[in-house]
Amino acid sequence: NPMRILEAAYDNNHASTFTSTTFLDIVQPITGLNFTSRFTWMQTNYMQRYWRPQRTEIGKPNLTNELYYSNYREPQWDWENTLTYDRIFGKHTMGLMASTTASQYSYRFNDATMRGFENEINSMMYFANGTQVINPNDKYYKDRNVSYVARAAYSFADRYFVTASLRRDYASRLPKGKKYGDFPSVTAAWKLTSEPWFKKSSILNVLKLRASWGQNGNQSIPGYQYLSTISFTNVDYTFGKDKSVITNGAYPDILANPNITWEKSEQTDLGFDSHFFSGKLGLTFDYYIKRTRDWLVQAPILDTAGTNAPYINGGDVRNSGIELALSWNDHIGDFSYGANLNFAYNKNKVTRIANTEGIIHGEANVLSNGTDEVYRAQVGYPIGYFYGYKTAGIFQTQDEIDHYTEAKLSGARPGDVIWVDTNHDGVIDLNDRCMIGDPHPDCTLGFSVNMAWRGFDVSATMNGAFGNQIMKSYRSFADYPKNNFTSDILDRWHGAGTSTRWPRLTSGTSTNWQFISDLYVENGDFMRMQNVTVGYDFKHLFKMLPFEQLRLYFSANNLFTITGYSGMDPEVGYGGTAAWASGIDLGFYPSPRVYMIGVNVKF
Repeated sequence: NPMRILEAAYDNNHASTFTSTTFLDIVQPITGLNFTSRFTWMQTNYMQRYWRPQRTEIGKPNLTNELYYSNYREPQWDWENTLTYDRIFGKHTMGLMASTTASQYSYRFNDATMRGFENEINSMMYFANGTQVINPNDKYYKDRNVSYVARAAYSFADRYFVTASLRRDYASRLPKGKKYGDFPSVTAAWKLTSEPWFKKSSILNVLKLRASWGQNGNQSIPGYQYLSTISFTNVDYTFGKDKSVITNGAYPDILANPNITWEKSEQTDLGFDSHFFSGKLGLTFDYYIKRTRDWLVQAPILDTAGTNAPYINGGDVRNSGIELALSWNDHIGDFSYGANLNFAYNKNKVTRIANTEGIIHGEANVLSNGTDEVYRAQVGYPIGYFYGYKTAGIFQTQDEIDHYTEAKLSGARPGDVIWVDTNHDGVIDLNDRCMIGDPHPDCTLGFSVNMAWRGFDVSATMNGAFGNQIMKSYRSFADYPKNNFTSDILDRWHGAGTSTRWPRLTSGTSTNWQFISDLYVENGDFMRMQNVTVGYDFKHLFKMLPFEQLRLYFSANNLFTITGYSGMDPEVGYGGTAAWASGIDLGFYPSPRVYMIGVNVKF
């Protein structure tokens, strides 16, 4: 009885957040010198008290009442100090900057559940009146980070530009001897159109060549990975004959990794900026190579370890590609317009895995219980690529099966999948699994236009991705074989010539569905109308209005999507345990279509 559950339970929550910011600015005690200091403190407090009474009615009874109480306190602060010195000496421009940033984040969380209340009236809802404590928890965590940054920039005659910086970061969550990381960078540029020998042109107005190299660090992992931390959560034991007496236990919840260190990304970039036709046309191009070393990842371990895996520095990943931005802005009388096009191409590849196998396996049981891994990280392949069997159609008749000369599973029947013997050993087995898809798009595209005329304005934005695949399954077929199918099942094989893609329906376990294969993989190409906005500024019509602007606008988000993907939304991530996995659609809620009307007022 859902209404009974809702009406009988008592849930009381309290939350509060306090924020304070203090700053100090010292402006030019000497020419060009400035100092800024800012300190921000914030604390969040949360309390929950939940009462669930007994329910003895037929259906889904709850024979034990319980009171749950939790308390959460989260203080954090940030302190930033920045000193800058900027001067111009004739054709020479220089800028120096030194900065320190310190932050601390901590939380204290405790909760417990009490059962066995003899009286369920409100005045008796206190822990002292219960008889059995379940899963008491008391957690404390503190994380500190400190950064030191030094930067120097120099330019000469708006022609030559050089910037160099050095960043030193401290992370308390890393082990002793690994807490500090140093990350240098340097950038140089040459503006050819500022050279005296460059002939002025009405076509090419600006041309700047750029080159940069730099490193940055990542330490975004849970704390205390270098320790074998102890957990008291959901570890209950009973001793002796009386099974009603529950004793809370503890266990090491991760293996210690005392060697974990910073993940470093090193990027080299070559590019140029240009403007044509008095700045109406803009063109920007970049070619980059990004190498991520000592990739932080939680790699799986054997169950014989007896506990959870820690984060490790699992390998190296290389990304390379190009980025192109094209823009046009102009006006004809009162009519102004503009268009922007952004294009990016990226190639992703794992170059090293820190084990002898050269593979970090993905989790199993993703599409359904009893299924193998669907993604993995492997040297020479894109990170998180889809892994499984290739198919070559559906057996239509018994005669086709009898005369099929390639490898096949024993007991094959009409309507079964034809599996591809990828290693050509004459047997269909685990060794035939291979790459069946890449969740990373080869290229992404963005396009926008804007127009304005006498108070009216119109803008539209589109975005798209091409060259990626999506693995889709909306049924947990092994756990719930009677779950509803999608409409794809209407195109299943149910007789010779009825389908060359979807196999016959079966009761119970079948390799047709149990094998992870390209049957679950689709192209994820799409182009989406992300936003359309139409507005009018009434200040153009009523000049005497006491406002600088009075704009009424109508906006629509996610108007339509052009795609061949059969799922609900081609822009899908993955909510599993591995942050490096993507493109797996298990039935995520699609992006909503939103219509808005609003007013902008400027005084």
